[in-house]
Order: sequence, then structure tokens, then C-alpha cells
Amino acid sequence: MNKFILTLILFLPFVLSSCGDDNENENEGTGTNKTYKVRYEASCDNPDITMRIMYSTKNTDLAHVDEDAKIMYVKSPFYVELDMKYSEVCYISAQAHDDSEIIDENTMFTTSIFVDGVKTFTATNKNASVSYYTLAN
Repeated sequence: MNKFILTLILFLPFVLSSCGDDNENENEGTGTNKTYKVRYEASCDNPDITMRIMYSTKNTDLAHVDEDAKIMYVKSPFYVELDMKYSEVCYISAQAHDDSEIIDENTMFTTSIFVDGVKTFTATNKNASVSYYTLAN
């Protein structure tokens, strides 16, 4: 009986320490501390059109995205990568720079959002395209 108790006393610290380490490693990078690699992409099937791109770079809500977003004027294709945090709203829109540009009625704009290398949302529409996604586990 003494050998059994001695074995338990010696073995118990190893079991407890190994369980504690596993739980700590499982919780790293989860919850509200997680950072995501976000990639926005936009394109137009007419490469001569200058696109007006608007995309979110920080925590915002869809009602106020035009106040917090970055705006760029570029030719197709466009992409940008950035780090964003849990619960932030990813938003990108693409449209022609101005109405004076000649846009065929079949001109299509496409926007996409990739999170950690996985396409999470894409949209293709005439005249303008909008994609949005909320980061969550």
C-alpha cells in the first residue's frame, strides 16, 4: 500500500503540470485578443476605369463606415492586407471614380474579403460592389 501511495504522490505533479500547460496553449490567440490577417480585393472587368475603393481599417459599424473608412482611387485590380481584431467590421466597396467615366451597362465590379487566407465573402454587381464581414471565432 505504501508503494501505491508513493507512486501516486510522485506521479500526481506530472499529471497536474501537463494538464495546466495544455489549457494555456489552447487559449492563446482566441477570444477578444485574436488578431486576423485581412485581405481586401477589388476589381472591375474594364481595366480602364478608375475605381473608387472604400474599406474599413478599424472597429466601426456599418452605419458609420463612411466616416471611418479609407478611400483610394486606383485602376483594377486592387488589394490591401492589414491586421484587424476580433469583432471589427471588415468592409470594402468598389465603384467608378465618377459618373463622367463611360461605363457599359455590363461593367461588373467585384469585391472580396479574405480572413487568414480564406475567402469569407465576395460580391459581383453592376455599377458598384460591396462586401462586409464581422470578425469572430
